[in-house]
Amino acid sequence: MPAGGGDSRGRGAELEARRVSVEYPGVRALDAVSIVFRGGEIHAVVGENGAGKSTLMKVLSGSVAPTEGEVRLDGREARLDRPAAALARGIAMVHQELSLVPTLDVAENVTLGREPCRALGLCVDRAAQRARARESLAFLGADIDLAREAGTLSIAEAQFVEIAKCLASDARVLIFDEPTAVLGEREASRLLERMRALRDEGRAVVFISHHLDEVVAVADRVSVLRDGALVATLVRADGLLRDAAGAPVDEDALAAAMVGRTLGSIYPAKGSAQDSAPILELRGFGAVGRTSGIDLVVRPGEIVGLAGLVGAGRTETAEAIVGLRPSEGVLLVDGAARAFTGAKDALAAGIAYVSEDRKGRGLHVSLSSIANMTLPTLDRHARAGGAWVDDAEERSVARRWIESFAIRCARPAASISSLSGGNQQKFALARWLEAAPRVLIIDEPTRGVDVGAKAEIYRIIADLAAKGLACVVISSELPELVGLAHRAVVLHQGRVAGEVDRAGLAADDREERIVRLASGLSAERVHEG
Repeated sequence: MPAGGGDSRGRGAELEARRVSVEYPGVRALDAVSIVFRGGEIHAVVGENGAGKSTLMKVLSGSVAPTEGEVRLDGREARLDRPAAALARGIAMVHQELSLVPTLDVAENVTLGREPCRALGLCVDRAAQRARARESLAFLGADIDLAREAGTLSIAEAQFVEIAKCLASDARVLIFDEPTAVLGEREASRLLERMRALRDEGRAVVFISHHLDEVVAVADRVSVLRDGALVATLVRADGLLRDAAGAPVDEDALAAAMVGRTLGSIYPAKGSAQDSAPILELRGFGAVGRTSGIDLVVRPGEIVGLAGLVGAGRTETAEAIVGLRPSEGVLLVDGAARAFTGAKDALAAGIAYVSEDRKGRGLHVSLSSIANMTLPTLDRHARAGGAWVDDAEERSVARRWIESFAIRCARPAASISSLSGGNQQKFALARWLEAAPRVLIIDEPTRGVDVGAKAEIYRIIADLAAKGLACVVISSELPELVGLAHRAVVLHQGRVAGEVDRAGLAADDREERIVRLASGLSAERVHEG
């Protein structure tokens, strides 16, 4: 584990992708990509969804075999035909999608496959197992009960356990695929500091992120992929990332390199909420055991942000609204008290919930993109009293949303797990919009989504709001809340700490106001003046 002392650059591994290509039926995911990842560097790989980032990482970590080219480790060809082979060679990866065993506890998950044993290897040394897990989590600054089952963890807690698994392997090459996507700003900042410590130990740190501010802040080298090909390499010099000509590169220039064009503001102009009765209203509402006393009103055409630190209860409250967990207090829809038994029941009342847990609750990853698209509205496509489903109509619906969201999906009939995380996220949103809800509750709407796709998702939400959709956006990204929402309600330790209204969201210190409320430093309604 990191000791944090000295500069040991150069002692780590050198991992090289040499003219690597990967072809799937109908698509060339990687096209002769050559990149070297060196010990003592944080090397970021960026690109739009479907650019080939995750495919390249799967090649490097042994999950996917290249169609052409080779992987070399310390100057020699490395045949990585499975993840265990890569791990044995000192290459570990934190995948974008969580892969913990829900029935095992935290300590068991951290050391899974590398359990310390005693009695001639006949049984697991639980004390050593807990010590190893505790060390890895302590390095990350994550205070998680080692005895908790992984299935009870929040998404952010589970992410820290995934990262601890990677660290516990003592790998020389550490690959992080969107490690901060589910973390709040404070937790993400802490993780970036730990990545610097790992780099300073001499390890090669490979970092994929759509948060370009993080890339600009920590990367020593950046490789930009577009349509499966390497299009640019940036190197840090004199404290700044610079292109091949030595010119400084900021977030805007990096985004332009990713998409091949200059991007303007990604946030649409904010319309006005309709001056009418609320569609959704909470009075003293809460998720039993997690949140309480929440008062919230959402009107047609209004986008309300729900902010707070990780663990503040935002997701739990949303799940309680749609009946995914027990609730307390009063929930009103069009002025009438309701209590839902599940997401289907809530949808029948016009309330749709897009979960932050894309793999667990958002999508059925073993089913096709078409099937995932139409599951919430399957009754519309059923014929003869449900005896059969109109396949042609299902394909038409999927095709319409693929075109509308610019989803990269060469084979809609194939398992949705074959898509990049960002393209899966677009499907997770589109499938609920197809149900034409009156209230949309969306948790981390752009998790794992590139900057170009973010702009499209924001435009769609704003357009729907302009047509009368009431929307609640839960986000750990403050710029997203500020740029999209009409007002932001902030939770702290399960209760409403305050609200930042439209004038407050336009103030220069808007993000500071939200952070102060989220941290419990103030507890009143915040507004300009």
